[in-house]
Amino acid sequence: MMNKLRIVYSKSKDAMYISQEDTVKIFDDAFLKAAIPVVKSQNTNLVDMMFAHPLTDGYQSTGEIFDVNLTEEIDTRYLVREVNKTLPTGFIVMSAEYVSPKEENINVRVYAAEYVISLDYSEKFKDKSLREKDEIRTYYKKKMEMYLSQSQILVVKKSYDRMERLDIKPQIEKYTFNIDDSVDIIVSAGARSNISPAVLMDGYKEYINEEINYDVKRTKIFYN
Repeated sequence: MMNKLRIVYSKSKDAMYISQEDTVKIFDDAFLKAAIPVVKSQNTNLVDMMFAHPLTDGYQSTGEIFDVNLTEEIDTRYLVREVNKTLPTGFIVMSAEYVSPKEENINVRVYAAEYVISLDYSEKFKDKSLREKDEIRTYYKKKMEMYLSQSQILVVKKSYDRMERLDIKPQIEKYTFNIDDSVDIIVSAGARSNISPAVLMDGYKEYINEEINYDVKRTKIFYN
């Protein structure tokens, strides 16, 4: 009998540009070094991992999820400790728990994801006084509030063979501003409906009619 294990891990700035394919190889190597009895894929001979919703390259995360099967049950605290010893900088396994092997694949159960979006003012703050910096921060926060509060948020979304303007407002489930002016935002995610923070921020930059840098961190994946 297979033992299905759900693993939650973080991916920091040191690992944010590592691709999904390389992430699988990194965990495959970590499980091997830690002597964890994982089930391998017959097609690739790598560990057979089912990701909830693969993270876009260039984003950080504190809540990535994948399922993996073990050939025998082992203590989860031992697994977390031993795997973390072998993972490269930027990856940390935060938790592991056994779930029913009868569960439907987690990737088809995802319906939303939470992100923290922070505007990067480093370029705009150059040679500015403290008062000017406060004014800049206030201006862009107010613009973000106005942008998100619109009854429609029309953005350009590119697909394989066309470009179209879509209203993504119905796919924004909730947002709140933090004390540091970053935005916690929950958007639709998964196979049925998915909005990338990049699409949302492209719309914001079009709304203010200028370029601005930003950082994105995914904090949670929601599934039923």
